[in-house]
Amino acid sequence: MWKALVVAILVAVSAPAFAQQDDEGSFAGRFVRDVGSDYQHFFSVENAEWLGFGGAAALVMHAGDDTIHQWVVDNNPSSLSGGHEYGSQYVQIPLAIAWWGIGAATGSDRNAAVGRDLLRAQLSVVSWTYAIKLATNRTRPNGDPRSFPSGHASNSFATAMVLQEHFGWKLGVPAFLAATYTGVSRVIDNQHWASDVVFGAFLGIASGRTVTLHMRDSRVTFAPLSVPGGGGVMVSVTR
Repeated sequence: MWKALVVAILVAVSAPAFAQQDDEGSFAGRFVRDVGSDYQHFFSVENAEWLGFGGAAALVMHAGDDTIHQWVVDNNPSSLSGGHEYGSQYVQIPLAIAWWGIGAATGSDRNAAVGRDLLRAQLSVVSWTYAIKLATNRTRPNGDPRSFPSGHASNSFATAMVLQEHFGWKLGVPAFLAATYTGVSRVIDNQHWASDVVFGAFLGIASGRTVTLHMRDSRVTFAPLSVPGGGGVMVSVTR
């Protein structure tokens, strides 16, 4: 019953976002095109650097996986409540849709853009995470399959990266702290190896940076400028 209610609320909230029109057509149509371009832009030198560093960090952490796991088993630390829920795609995706829909409904172009990028980041990171999970099929410390990388870590770090790009460290710091909390909770709950969480974090960062490429894509144009008694050059920077 509650699931149906959540779906109904999300549909109602997101309707204004998908109904918007601009010079390029509906936002829904442009969104689909942008999601497609996200997969293309994922293969970049910048992401190769991030994922390369993340892979190296995960490899280093892999050497301590058994030790960390044994410490968890021996000490049985208290579960970090909320980490499992926050990092779930079933929370992150509705959160993104709601952010976009509320931004559109209230006329806030900035928040509509944030929600849109959050949703794009989740679609991207979830697909890459599951592709890698199926390819590696690493066994979890509790014996379950598909451990590497941690989806909860990749989801939450993707969100943190998008918020960092849009709002800076004001929201970036708490978002990254929440993502770190989520990652640690997965290790303490015996759901993931520490190296799963490390690589998942970097995968999330790469996905978040991919969908916010437009935030860093600055264009500089020059144009002649006439002024009384002389001339000059007008320089404009657009993002």
